[in-house]
Amino acid sequence: MNTTLVGILSDTHGVIHPGVLARMNDCEVIVHAGDICGGDVLEQLAPKSGQLVAVRGNNDVLQHWQRESRFNLKDLPDEQSVELPGGTLAVIHGHQYWSRNNPQASILSHFPKARAVVYGHSHYVQHEKVDGRWLLNPGAAGNRLNRGGSSCLILKASQQSWQVEMFRFVND
Repeated sequence: MNTTLVGILSDTHGVIHPGVLARMNDCEVIVHAGDICGGDVLEQLAPKSGQLVAVRGNNDVLQHWQRESRFNLKDLPDEQSVELPGGTLAVIHGHQYWSRNNPQASILSHFPKARAVVYGHSHYVQHEKVDGRWLLNPGAAGNRLNRGGSSCLILKASQQSWQVEMFRFVND
């Protein structure tokens, strides 16, 4: 069975917890759902296939991207999608929808053909199916507002099924 491991993280705010980094770099594909706050964060990520997908968050602004990096802030899109075995994974930071009454429903409705939608922004972990589709928030992978511990998600995507596992690393 052909399975692709997808590491999902968000809200690093310039720092990736070493445990999260180790989990990410074991994956074929890595997805960062914004609030990266520096190209040096992306430089630490080494997906086995070389496929790194990242989107711009509301804190991804010029003053957080001052250090030299091969990743440029201007190159970060607001949203992206990735074709995986069994369907499409859509990625957005989510701040674009946060003032609405039900931001998660708005995020899902924006990507009607996606099997799963990854978003960040809230720093709260979420990995559940809503109307048969995955809604995934990995929480905060850095040390800022991580709700007691840095976290990430691993998606195991095959043609037959998608499974999601959450990892939390308690603050030191």
